[in-house]
Amino acid sequence: MGIKDLFDNTPAAEEGSNNNDRKMDTVPDGTYQAEVTDFSVFTSRAGDYYISWWFEVTTGSASGAQLRRWTSVTDRSVGVIKSTVKKVTGSVPQWSDLFDDGHTGPIKSEIVGKHVEIAQRTNQKGEKTYVNIYINKLTAAPTSSSAGDQDEVNVDDLF
Repeated sequence: MGIKDLFDNTPAAEEGSNNNDRKMDTVPDGTYQAEVTDFSVFTSRAGDYYISWWFEVTTGSASGAQLRRWTSVTDRSVGVIKSTVKKVTGSVPQWSDLFDDGHTGPIKSEIVGKHVEIAQRTNQKGEKTYVNIYINKLTAAPTSSSAGDQDEVNVDDLF
């Protein structure tokens, strides 16, 4: 394939889709309030499909932390993917909602910007450590009074 064919037949990269350079922050296992800051569905060079979610913790001592949920699309993961997307959008997605014409589908606009409760759990399997992020539920955006770190409140100021 010549350069012309390569260029003409390669789809444009999505803005913000190069998540390979981003690093997930380290936070203790637990439950966090977060905003979905990115959602993408893509294929590897081998033809495998993956879904990536990025979250920014919005409250507490981990506020500002960037966390990532990463899922390969397999026969074992499809049910979990559908139920996770439903928690955020309110409906079970079709594949064309997630991946359309070689890039992330239109559902991205329904997901990015949503506020969710997430849970991080770390598992050790042999020599490998796996950090898993689960979406528990859709939540309301934090208000300015609840967005601060409540651990920093001085109890003496309350009396």
